Amino acid sequence: MKKYDFLDEMEYIDGITIINEAGTILFSVKFNPDLNPKATKEDEIIGKKLSEVFTNLSEESSTLMTSIALEKIIRTRKQLLYNFNGTFEDTMNISIPIKSNNKVVGSIELSKSLLPDKLENAQYRKLKPEIFKKSKGIETFASNRAHYTLDDIITCSDKILEIKRQIELSSQSSSSVFIYGETGTGKELFAHSIHNASSRRDMPFIPINCAAIPEGLLESILFGTKKGSFTGAVDAEGLFEVAEGGTIFLDELNTMPISLQSKLLRVLEDGRVRRIGGTEEKDFNVRIISSSNVPIQECINNGTIRKDIYYRLCVFNITIPPLRERKEDIELLFNYFVDKLNTYLNKNVEGLSNEAYQLLRGYDWPGNARELRHLTEYVMNLIDPNEKIIDVQHFRDKINELKSIDNHVSDNTAQVSALVPQLESLEIKIIEAALNKHNGNITRAASDLDLPRQTLQNKIKKYEINL
Repeated sequence: MKKYDFLDEMEYIDGITIINEAGTILFSVKFNPDLNPKATKEDEIIGKKLSEVFTNLSEESSTLMTSIALEKIIRTRKQLLYNFNGTFEDTMNISIPIKSNNKVVGSIELSKSLLPDKLENAQYRKLKPEIFKKSKGIETFASNRAHYTLDDIITCSDKILEIKRQIELSSQSSSSVFIYGETGTGKELFAHSIHNASSRRDMPFIPINCAAIPEGLLESILFGTKKGSFTGAVDAEGLFEVAEGGTIFLDELNTMPISLQSKLLRVLEDGRVRRIGGTEEKDFNVRIISSSNVPIQECINNGTIRKDIYYRLCVFNITIPPLRERKEDIELLFNYFVDKLNTYLNKNVEGLSNEAYQLLRGYDWPGNARELRHLTEYVMNLIDPNEKIIDVQHFRDKINELKSIDNHVSDNTAQVSALVPQLESLEIKIIEAALNKHNGNITRAASDLDLPRQTLQNKIKKYEINL
C-alpha cells in the first residue's frame, strides 16, 4: 500500500482548511465557490473556532479535531456542516494531523463538495427541513466511527500478525465475526480494525456494551421504539437503522439475556427489523461483530450464549492471545506507551534498562495490555523529567502491589471454587424439585424458578437430570 494512497480517494479537491490544536481556523480556501455561492467566505472565518463557524460540530464530531485527538489521518469522512450564516455544506473530507517536534499542533483538511452544482434558492428552501433534521443527527453519525485500524495493533507476535493477516483476507466479507479475549487484550481495538479494513469503513461503527445496559433498555436500543408503545416511549431509531450499511459491535455478548438473544436471532435470520410497538418491518444491511471474555464453547455449555445464535454470529472466530503468551510484545508495547506519554507529560524517556525489561517479562500480566498501560502511566508520572531510562527501582513496588492484588483475587477464586460442587449439588436438588412439582413440564418449572426456558434446558442437559 502506498503511503499516500488515501489521496487517490478524493478525485478532486474543492477546499483546504487548517486549524491549530485549539480548534481555531488559521487558513481556509475554496477553489470552487460556485458549488455553494452562499457558503462562508474565507475572511469571515479566519481566527474563529470551528464550533462558531459550523454550529452543529463538536470536538467529537469534527473530523479535524478527531485527527488531532487521535494523532492520525481521518480518511474520507462525510460531514454535513451547518454554517453560522444559515447555509449548509455537504462534504467529503480527509483530515491530516500536523506535527512539530513530535507534537501535534494542528490539522489540515482537504474537502470536496457533495452538493449539487449551483443549488438554487428554491431548492434550498424545499430541502431546509430535511437539512435541519440531518444537521441535528450529524453529530451522532460522526461520533459513530471506528477510530482504529490494523496499523494501531502494535505487535511483533506471530500469533497477532496471523490474526491481522486473516482480517485482511476476510476484509471484503460481510460475514459475522466473534472475538474472544481475556479482559484487557484489546477486543474493541480489533473490532474497530475489522470495520476499517472492510468496504464498510465509511459507514457507521456502533459499539454497545451488553453488560452495561438493562435488558429492557437494550432491546429498545437495538430495535428502536414506536411512540406510545409503552409509558414514555417516543419514535426512535434502533441501532439496526442507525448503523445501516455499517457495523454493530456487541461487546460482551455472553451477558445478553437469553430471551433477547432469541429476538436478535429472529431479526438476523429475517434480515428485517421492527421497532418495539411498531408494525412496519424494515430491511437492513448491517455487519455484526461480537465479543466475549469467556471462550465461546464455555458460553454455550453454561447457557449464556444460545447455540443457534453462535452459528449466526460466529462465522469468523478470532482468539486474541493473552500478553503472557506473547511476551515478545511487552517491550514493544511498553515503548509505544512511553512514546505517547512523553508527548503528553513532556518527558524524554528513551526506553527500559535490561533489568527492568526482564522484570516485566517475569510477570504474567493477568490484566494484559490494559494493565501494562496502567503500569507505564504510573512510571511516567513519577519519573524525573531529566531521566532517560526506566529502571527496576521505578516500578518494582508497583509490580509487587499488582502481584499482591492478583494473589488476593486468586485466593478468593480458590475459596469460591471449593464451594462450586456444593452449590451445583444444591442447584440440582432445586431443579429436580421444580420438575417433580410440574410432572416434568420444563416451561412451568422454568417459570417457578424465574429462569428462561432455554437456560433451564441447558442446566438439565449439563447436570444430566432425567425427566
